[in-house]
Amino acid sequence: MTTKPLLLLAALTFCFCITSLHARCTCIQTLSTPVPFRAIKKIEVIPISGHCRRTEIIITRRNGSRVCINPNVQWVNDLLRSFRNTNVNSSSTTVSTTASTIHF
Repeated sequence: MTTKPLLLLAALTFCFCITSLHARCTCIQTLSTPVPFRAIKKIEVIPISGHCRRTEIIITRRNGSRVCINPNVQWVNDLLRSFRNTNVNSSSTTVSTTASTIHF
């Protein structure tokens, strides 16, 4: 074999390895216990995608720590519903096709 096909094969293998590093869910474990409202700085909702087969909700606390929350818990659904209703026209809410983020 010549070197050009080998280099191309090596480059393609490298690209597939790099993309597979990010092909997983962000949240490995989730919490079901409520997070105090005043401790929440930001809520990220990451929908189902090709990289992860479940909806992920990540809360960033005011101290900077990030916590993955179980999206099936009732208090989380109530929290998201109340903030979506109050922040419909707010510029602090960012909604895109990949994720939605609520800043406090």
